[in-house]
Amino acid sequence: MKHRRSIELTPPGGYGLEEKQTLATLPQWFVIHARCGGCGHQTPLERRSIARRCGFDLSLAGLAKRLKCRECGNRDNLLLLEKLPRD
Repeated sequence: MKHRRSIELTPPGGYGLEEKQTLATLPQWFVIHARCGGCGHQTPLERRSIARRCGFDLSLAGLAKRLKCRECGNRDNLLLLEKLPRD
């Protein structure tokens, strides 16, 4: 899909995240953040400590369901993925 100024809006092939993406299959250059749907609090997540506690086969959708906000206790949270720059 292209923008009216010919800017590509969809990521190139091979960079899309699959629906059944797990902690083990997520590339290392992605950082996971959690954002609360209620108060907007946002924090980075340590993927290795989560994988040690819950297992590497935990899907990202399953991880999003387990999150609880430390500020307000809300369970309606989002997972955000940030791609680190690669040299």
